[in-house]
Amino acid sequence: MELQSLIYLFVGVSFTIYFGLALWTKASSTKDFYIENNSFNPVFSGISIAVDFISAATFISLCGAFLNSGYESFAYIIGITSGFVLLTFLVVPYLKKMECLSIPLFFEKRYNSKSIKLFTIIIVVLVSFIYISAQLKGVGIIFSRIFQIDLSTAILIGMGITLLYTFIGGMKNIAYTQIAQYIIILFSFMTPIFFLTIEFTNSYIPQMAIFSKSTIFEDRYLIEVFEQTLTDFGFKSFSDFSILNSLAIVISLSLGVASLPHILIKFFSSPSTIDARKSSLWALIFVSIIYTSISSLFILSTLNLVKHTNGVEYDAFINNEIENNEGKWLKTWEKTGLVKFDDLNNNRKIDLINDSNLSELSINPDALSLLTPEIANLPNWVISLVLAGALSATLSTITGLILLIKTTISYELLKENFIQNSIKKVIFSKLLIVLIIVLATLFYIPNYTILQTVAISFTICAATLFPTLILGIFYNKTNKLGAILGMLVGLFFTITYIIYFLYLDNSNNLFFGISSEGIGTIGAILNIITNVVISKITSKSQKNIDESIDFTRVSK
Repeated sequence: MELQSLIYLFVGVSFTIYFGLALWTKASSTKDFYIENNSFNPVFSGISIAVDFISAATFISLCGAFLNSGYESFAYIIGITSGFVLLTFLVVPYLKKMECLSIPLFFEKRYNSKSIKLFTIIIVVLVSFIYISAQLKGVGIIFSRIFQIDLSTAILIGMGITLLYTFIGGMKNIAYTQIAQYIIILFSFMTPIFFLTIEFTNSYIPQMAIFSKSTIFEDRYLIEVFEQTLTDFGFKSFSDFSILNSLAIVISLSLGVASLPHILIKFFSSPSTIDARKSSLWALIFVSIIYTSISSLFILSTLNLVKHTNGVEYDAFINNEIENNEGKWLKTWEKTGLVKFDDLNNNRKIDLINDSNLSELSINPDALSLLTPEIANLPNWVISLVLAGALSATLSTITGLILLIKTTISYELLKENFIQNSIKKVIFSKLLIVLIIVLATLFYIPNYTILQTVAISFTICAATLFPTLILGIFYNKTNKLGAILGMLVGLFFTITYIIYFLYLDNSNNLFFGISSEGIGTIGAILNIITNVVISKITSKSQKNIDESIDFTRVSK
């Protein structure tokens, strides 16, 4: 079947599955927005958590991170995966015992303060807003390829579909839908890596490709060939690696992931502490299947790009006149504006590096993951499957984030503080979601990829939520004033740094070379110091706070 028809078929079938399951298991009460069906298996719950975790940043943007960040892109993988491990073993077992449904409610109960709950709600909405903006860009990239339209129009289409799907229901229907989504995501993500592993190495296991011998240059390992390719074609090599900045990014992302609100709420909704632990372990397994292959994907996608594009005749390439190397994809992607060929030396060839050390083929790093199967001339069904899987990963995360905002605003803010009428509450929350989606669509960080934008939301979590969570669990002397001022200092420092270096000063004259994605590490340190110092010099914790921390730390 022709490629475009297959793309419509695969995406159409996947949408039918999602919407069908969502309508079939439509949430019918307030409880459904928070709590999954009590009969839900921890394995299925783990799948649901994994799908929310595998967002556009994972599926779309990580593949092209090497084009933008070089070896520092490994810091994103290490930080994100270690953060999930931290969340699984350090945070989840204790939080579930407080019998709270969200981070703001946990802070309210732990610190006996409504003020800290309101402050936390603001942070949760801010983090989710930035996260959503990155996912919407991912939706736009996917739809721009599916319909071969410009990115702006594609984002608007994706925004409308996301709002329609989100308004259907709550946590219960999302959990059922995400089981189907994970199956599609897993096969669509791993299939092209499997093909590339066979083509470029002597291995059949994608996770082992990075350690395997290369089929291009015999008796050389793939990583050696990769490093040589980086040097030859002007990519960032290991010599450009910044240890301090990479370490800061690893710590910041790790702490941020361990306190992600839309992930933690999944554990809060588990029936028991034991179920929460089981769900987290299964989620770790399902996430690891994907993340253990990403390092290989970095290398394989770059080598694939060089092999199939460097030095080829442009006109013959786009007209599919080169044997075993069809290039019609280049003309298709040029329509989206995400790929551009500029013949700098007027030789009508695609030179990834010319005499001026400039590349004539410009590729948006966020597009490389979707481009890779087409560049490799993989079967049409693989190309279509990848688009369907990318859409699944992106829409699932957006839906979870919007539901988090909706439940946080409706049932934690409006119901308890401002609006008691249920009809007014529903109308206001839906209007607020529309406003957030529209603003998130307009939100833009100059020259930042999806992965980097998501990292900004993680770094804010690291500077605000994580220190307060950990101190609330393990440090019984922390009190309301210390927690609030700690989060305020962490938030102010991190936001100020981000705004200054992303919007006001583009000179890259960073503080000790630490990028905005890693500054959450410093923000977390300032948060902890402020919290501990203020808690010590102010009044001692009240009795009910001491009792709550004792209860939290009891292991069952």
